Parts: sequence; structure tokens; C-alpha cells
Amino acid sequence: MPTHSDIVKRWRDLRTMLIEQLEMFESGSLTLRAGGVDVSAGAVADLKREILEFDALIAEDEAQNPAP
Repeated sequence: MPTHSDIVKRWRDLRTMLIEQLEMFESGSLTLRAGGVDVSAGAVADLKREILEFDALIAEDEAQNPAP
């Protein structure tokens, strides 16, 4: 079973990749289409929200379970 520090490290790695994707969406170099419609703006909003929510979960967990 992964330790808390393993989970935090994996989240930080994933977070970095997600932020890179966000930058690509925002610059227009990456678009997301569904049914022929550009849904990139919605994808950007969803990614930002999910990143912030998970950041908050990690911060809350770290506050409740400080590293020794």
C-alpha cells in the first residue's frame, strides 16, 4: 500500500502534467472537441477546479497528519 509521501509525490507529478495541459489549452495549442464542438473552455475550468480540490485535500491531510 502506498504511503502518504508516495501519494503526495504522485499527486505532485500528476499536477505538473495537468498544469502543462492547462497551459496548452489556454494558449490554443491543444483543443478538446466533442460532437464537433470545441469544449476546451469547459475542460480548462474542470481541470482548474479538480487541481484546486485535490490540492485542498492534500493540504488538509498534511495538516491532520504532519510528517514526523
